[in-house]
Amino acid sequence: MTDRKIRLLYVDDEIAYQNIFRREMGEDQRFKIEITGDGPSALKMLEKNPADIVLTDLSMPGMDGIELLKKIQQRWPDIFVLILTGVNSAKEAVRAMKAGAYDYILKPFDFTTLQMQLEKLLQHLSLLDKDADTEHMPRFEQLIGRTPSMYELFEGIRRTAATNATVLIRGESGTGKELVAAAVHARSSRRNRVFVPVNCASLTESLINSALFGHEKGAFSGADKRKIGFFEHADGGTIFLDEIGDIPITTQIALLRVLELGTFQRVGGTETIRVDTRIICATNKDLEAEMRAKAFREDLYYRLNVVTLNVPPLRERTSDIPLLTTYFFHKFSKQNNKNICAISSKAQQLLKLYHWPGNVRELANAIERAVIFCSGDLLEAEHLPHELRMQQPAIQDATTTDIVSDTNSLPEIEAAVIRKVLTSKSWNISHAAEALGIARGTLYGKIKTYRIEKD
Repeated sequence: MTDRKIRLLYVDDEIAYQNIFRREMGEDQRFKIEITGDGPSALKMLEKNPADIVLTDLSMPGMDGIELLKKIQQRWPDIFVLILTGVNSAKEAVRAMKAGAYDYILKPFDFTTLQMQLEKLLQHLSLLDKDADTEHMPRFEQLIGRTPSMYELFEGIRRTAATNATVLIRGESGTGKELVAAAVHARSSRRNRVFVPVNCASLTESLINSALFGHEKGAFSGADKRKIGFFEHADGGTIFLDEIGDIPITTQIALLRVLELGTFQRVGGTETIRVDTRIICATNKDLEAEMRAKAFREDLYYRLNVVTLNVPPLRERTSDIPLLTTYFFHKFSKQNNKNICAISSKAQQLLKLYHWPGNVRELANAIERAVIFCSGDLLEAEHLPHELRMQQPAIQDATTTDIVSDTNSLPEIEAAVIRKVLTSKSWNISHAAEALGIARGTLYGKIKTYRIEKD
């Protein structure tokens, strides 16, 4: 990101708050401040010159903050939107977050809190690059996201890349774990050396040791010459072992030796090979459960788990769906020589409502299919896969109905919901995470943040 000023648009129908905001923010030279009093005029200003950040009041006559947020997401999905909501409006804060706001700020606002939130946004923006081939799509290496959880992931990658530590990437299938590994490599001192991705689940138990460590001529039937394995190919660079939870115990022992000593022997050989290879692993399995089942070595787990990066599932960052949809829409339109100009609001709504069990990979496939089947210049809901078109509107989770009230803050509501679900699932983390629709790593983090303990 350049040293240009950050464009911040403040939208509020109350003149008194406009004056306070102008006075308090006037001395911050990092921002170019623009102020308006309603949603329609805000959209006209954005059409003329899009902002980086929009800070909008929730309750405004005519077009409220939620409607403004939705229109911004449709036209400018890369803009960060913060919602101002009343102190006693927890339900509205929940609604804003579900609609895709980056975060909410209580009103009347404390400028110390506001400055902290803006500082976090500036740090997020500073991590992002602009890709001119996709209408200035903000991205971190090949990763796209503007939610707080993605900022935490980007910051974790940045800090981790500067070290030589072993990294364990955790996340569901389709979340982009290989892109995370590639980003760590690209930001590291090894960036000019080779990056070797290996899908461990695709290697049979009889061949995995040979594939990873190589073999000598005559080591087994069909071994008619010496073969160099992936670790030797990655010497000086980075090896990415995807689906690490699927490797057999015998290979786990050999891998532990590489981690501890940096050495191994080819299959059928006696020579000790030394390599300088950074190891990044990924899994969608519950390695703790695998250890309890004696399917994964405890010593290997602790050697791998030096630094953990958790990749959030798509359902936890639904406000990134318009951003990702725009990226894939342009990518596949170009690849398929289509002249599609836009996506209908109905199609966008269906994309945000869907649960996405296949995560970003499933979203990419859905958009590619829609582009292929679209014969006009507007991508409609009818072009989306059947499972998206047939989904029913989400019903409010019964676990929240007796918790949400206007006297609760949003963190209090979230903590209460998590505590209730944990209790109902007898504190089985996997079952509770599934019921809440979040990843296990995310649930662990929230338990720690909110200091939730068993009664």
